[in-house]
Amino acid sequence: MIPTHQPLTAKDLNFFGVAAALLGFVGFTVCLWLLVWVGLDKEGKVKRPFYWLAVALVVSFAVMVWGLTKA
Repeated sequence: MIPTHQPLTAKDLNFFGVAAALLGFVGFTVCLWLLVWVGLDKEGKVKRPFYWLAVALVVSFAVMVWGLTKA
């Protein structure tokens, strides 16, 4: 990338990268909220049926980071 004197505009952003970053952010936020408030017991251990939330949390974080690198 060659630096220029022009500022970055919305036209310079990749639509799919921005959409993936937003989708990953929303997924990460929802999964984190569900994991903390619904998926943990009183001792702080993950309840058995909610291990999929931990996997979804990691996947949504990866989608968010990938989208940020492509935007």
